Amino acid sequence: MESKSSGILAKFSFPLSDLVEEGPAFRVGSPSLPFVLSRSGENEWEYVNKEHRLEVRVKIQCGESGAFVVSSRLQNYSRKPSPPLDTPEPLRLIFRKESTAWRHIFAEGGTTEAHYPPSAYRTHEWTRARDVFQIESHPEGRSSNRHLPFLISLRSTDSDSAGFFCGLEWSAEWYIRFAEFAQDKSVLSMGVKVSRLELKPGERLDLPDVHIGFFQGGPAAGTNALRRYLYHNVCAKYQGKPMLPFVSYDHWFGIGNNFDEKLLRAEAARAAELGIEVFVVDAAWFPGGFPDGVGNWQDVDRQKFPDGLEPLAEYVRSLGMHFGLWFEPERAHEATQLYRDHPEWFFARDKDTPEKHCHLNLALPEVQDYLIEMVGTWIKRLDIRWTRWDYNIDPHLFWQRTDPTGKIQFAYMKGLYRVLDTLISEYPNWTVEGCASGGRRLDIGTMRRAHTFWFSDQSHDPFLCRYMQARANRFLPGHLLNSSVAVDLNHGDEGFDDTAVLSRMLGKLAFDGDIASWSAPLTSEMARWVKEFKAVRHLMVQDFYQLLPLPTTIEDWDAVEFVDYWGKEAVLLVFRGAGTINRINIPLQGLSRNHRYQINLRPEGETCSMDGKELLENGLPVLLEQGGAGLWKITRT
Repeated sequence: MESKSSGILAKFSFPLSDLVEEGPAFRVGSPSLPFVLSRSGENEWEYVNKEHRLEVRVKIQCGESGAFVVSSRLQNYSRKPSPPLDTPEPLRLIFRKESTAWRHIFAEGGTTEAHYPPSAYRTHEWTRARDVFQIESHPEGRSSNRHLPFLISLRSTDSDSAGFFCGLEWSAEWYIRFAEFAQDKSVLSMGVKVSRLELKPGERLDLPDVHIGFFQGGPAAGTNALRRYLYHNVCAKYQGKPMLPFVSYDHWFGIGNNFDEKLLRAEAARAAELGIEVFVVDAAWFPGGFPDGVGNWQDVDRQKFPDGLEPLAEYVRSLGMHFGLWFEPERAHEATQLYRDHPEWFFARDKDTPEKHCHLNLALPEVQDYLIEMVGTWIKRLDIRWTRWDYNIDPHLFWQRTDPTGKIQFAYMKGLYRVLDTLISEYPNWTVEGCASGGRRLDIGTMRRAHTFWFSDQSHDPFLCRYMQARANRFLPGHLLNSSVAVDLNHGDEGFDDTAVLSRMLGKLAFDGDIASWSAPLTSEMARWVKEFKAVRHLMVQDFYQLLPLPTTIEDWDAVEFVDYWGKEAVLLVFRGAGTINRINIPLQGLSRNHRYQINLRPEGETCSMDGKELLENGLPVLLEQGGAGLWKITRT
């Protein structure tokens, strides 16, 4: 059908197009500066503000998924500085529908809690919002520390409602706002947090790309439209192909600084027994340990590795695994070699505080060149196939001391993206695991440049790990959500069972710490689960369904389902809490009503056969022990 909207979306047809008001769909300045259309071409529009000689150029890309990428460039053609600008919003849509009629779904950010249910990735719904509704980055500056930078909105509470999803391609400070605009109208605004930003004469500012897609079919359809879009159109590919979750090992959670080459060789041998594919040496491989040695990238800790890292890397490869290495390139301690050699490469800091870590300024081209060379040298030297790219520092105060307007964010992000893009291009066998004290910088900008994410520093409690992975899947493809079975040094078998590993299998599975302390029988059991995970991991990046209400207490059950796009196969993961109910029926989703399915409790449980209609309407009967968990493989016959 023909779209009834006008402005930059006028030529496209999409669900909700009848609600979109005409206009340029961006905003600059507070109050908003007036812009008029000066030229339009194929999917490109130019708008000008004649008073200040400002130009906004907007481009739209429309993918096969029906989602749009809106790119905006702001340029000052005047011989004078621009007026102070408080509101660069690369997307601003007005809907002919009152704000109270919408249903918004969003999630909290990738924090670390030790209570159940955790705040991290907890999903929320907001309806009847007459006041301003807003999600945003944390005041300290990391992009997903407060909220995940994604919003799913539906035009009504109907089960099959149409809606949209949206997000900014931006790893710094942002907001997404939905508010009443006028009677029977509401406005969606997406912008960067700045204060009285000015453009110099002739200066150009590329605003973050905005991603927005439209769907029909209610909340589950919104979840899967977003997941499909991110996986196929945004997420970093590996060797030219969409990424599937590797099974990895990392020593940090459980061992920390307390390791040497001998210990890591024992862990590597056990990792190979488990069927692990990537073995990662985390922080403290360098002189000075973690965190005080961050910035000593020139050499390894010779007490831990007398002959360097080469012998360990070669040993790992001889066991059939890839070798990985941790970096935190954007921070350095003031006592390290990097800071001593180049203090001018760092943002100014408050010298009256006890904090001794400094923030590298990636707005500087020479700093970008240094990181490309430094990390690239280690990749070539050790044949590194995996790097946890960590970021354990809040940038806002550093940016503010350099530029109180916040414009420094644009140059910094451009520099960070250039470093990662260059390294990924030059080393196609290298994968990046994004990390920021857990999942505090997980956004479209980093997802383009990281193949997975260490999504929370909470890795010891299986209830918390399962809760976070299950909730985050409502917005993100599962391969991005790396959770680990973490074993403390010399801990042994106690506390590690089927529930422990299944609680980390709702996305990407990993192991941490002293797995060498496990007995042979537990090692065999865990190896069996690794094999099961590899058999179903292709489903973790396809459609996702949360089958039970959001758990609120430790007594509640939890169940999620991953289904291929055609309803031919699925995997069901169910977790019983600490309550007294031991049996429930769980209706499934995403299957064909007109086909029969074989259901197999893995790895060696019972097998049965049921009609799709019965599974969808009456559900699969599930019996579990208190605190237990199960995985069912479901295949269309």
